[in-house]
Amino acid sequence: MKKIRVGLVGLGFSGSLHADAYAAIKDKADLVAVCDIDKEKAKMMAGCYGAKAYTDFNKMLEKEKLDAVDLCIPHHLHSKFVIAAAKAGKHVIVEKPIATTVEEAKKMIEATRKANVRFMVAEDQVHLPAHKLAKELLDKRAIGKIFMARVLSAVYDMPEDDKGWKLDPKNKGVLLDMAVHYFMILQWLIGPIEKVSAMAESVVVDKGKSDFDDNAIAIVKFKNGAIGDVSVTTVVAREPCNRLEFYGTEGTIIVDHSCEKPLMYHSVHRGMETDGWVRPEVEHETYPGYFPLAFRNEVKYFIDCILENREPEFGGKMGIESVKVVEAAYKAVKTGKTQNVK
Repeated sequence: MKKIRVGLVGLGFSGSLHADAYAAIKDKADLVAVCDIDKEKAKMMAGCYGAKAYTDFNKMLEKEKLDAVDLCIPHHLHSKFVIAAAKAGKHVIVEKPIATTVEEAKKMIEATRKANVRFMVAEDQVHLPAHKLAKELLDKRAIGKIFMARVLSAVYDMPEDDKGWKLDPKNKGVLLDMAVHYFMILQWLIGPIEKVSAMAESVVVDKGKSDFDDNAIAIVKFKNGAIGDVSVTTVVAREPCNRLEFYGTEGTIIVDHSCEKPLMYHSVHRGMETDGWVRPEVEHETYPGYFPLAFRNEVKYFIDCILENREPEFGGKMGIESVKVVEAAYKAVKTGKTQNVK
């Protein structure tokens, strides 16, 4: 079987996890090149994974015979790098969010479509086994008609200093960096979001001249009539938390990633009745330990899409729909009014 030759760009936290993921699927992919503006980091990572080191993305594209490019770079650079990779004829996976604006995302989708390459957004949340099981249960209507969803994501991940890329005004704040995870997964699980209202503030971080918000709450209405809320914070002084709740007319699903068995559900749906709460076995590590599992799953999925010549489910369309919600949410923050997601 042909192996997919991959070049990885951006060697921070996400990039390191992506590199480990390729090492775990060596039968399908070879990580042949790594690139970062930090020369020493690039050399170190290249040595660890048997790859060639680059500090210039364009030189890597020019010199290496790559099949695919994996981009783990700051949000505001996504559009430029994806379009360059597509023009070079490379399949592309880019870390979430797809872009900082809907207009940028449209250009990326058009470039990858025109080049006829596979394009995927690396959204780790949809590749978690617990979330896949939640989707199976929802698709089977195990909890009947869903009418409410709730999300809480609370971490301590403050920008280190005023030169950090997250404080670049183009990257906004936690609505784009964190809530976008859940706008994608909620639309994957429940369906399109049509309205959003939101509040976002910089409560702890000295944001300087940026538009950074370190806390945000979004209230959404789905096209099917369900409502939901997404609460995110990046300055919590506690163990990190990632919890999702789904309420339906015939039951409840809760996914708490702090638990060894993260998913539990209760159902009175005919043929799926439970005797109290049921906690199925799923592959899992407590948050944030699940990252290697989720990243390995997403990278393997991307490589399989290339090998099998099929479009990724989590491609440009899902990516842009999530950013549409983010843009509407920021408009709601500014105006104080509920916004339609167009």
